[in-house]
Amino acid sequence: MTDRKNARLLALAGMIIFISTIAVLLARQFNIGPERPSPAFRTFGPVTAPVQIYEYTDFACPACRHAAAKIDEMIRIYGPGLRVSFKHYPLMNIHPWSMHAAAYADCAGEQGKFKEYGELLFEGQEKWAQAKEQPGEFEEYAVKLKLDWQKIQACANSPETLKTLKLDMSEGDMKGVNATPTFFINGKRAVGSGQLVDQARKFDNLLRAAKP
Repeated sequence: MTDRKNARLLALAGMIIFISTIAVLLARQFNIGPERPSPAFRTFGPVTAPVQIYEYTDFACPACRHAAAKIDEMIRIYGPGLRVSFKHYPLMNIHPWSMHAAAYADCAGEQGKFKEYGELLFEGQEKWAQAKEQPGEFEEYAVKLKLDWQKIQACANSPETLKTLKLDMSEGDMKGVNATPTFFINGKRAVGSGQLVDQARKFDNLLRAAKP
């Protein structure tokens, strides 16, 4: 009886793993899966915008720095027709301080300066991204923006902040993100600035179609 029970348990476990694998593959194929709203300080544009962009980014990623300029340009051009939500996807295996940078940026966002802090991270990327010890730039940028550094440190070390970052990363994994920046534009995947610009060529048509 014990051998038969163990066999049933193993079969059940195998079935659960198989179903889970299929679910992940389907989510990646059709760009479905959980879509948690980003915090308000990481979101730009009206909820009703016809073009909805989710960007999975890493502040230590040179391609993300380049894409940030493209996104800013699109926000200027399309205004209320565009809504951009930023998600964190730090590639810690190649960027040792990327998780820290994401946490500090979010905590700067709690004080109303997410975008400004993020811009400084991108501008100074070559100074801190591959540092051997914890970069002093994280504090330097906070001081430059007149933020409360002690509060930022406490926020960055809090379990809630870490949970938020890991949820972003888990969502990215579910959607098949494996490089940064990865965008989902009205549900359609685009990887890197080149594919982002290709998709942007269709924005005018999307905005015209949305007009009453």
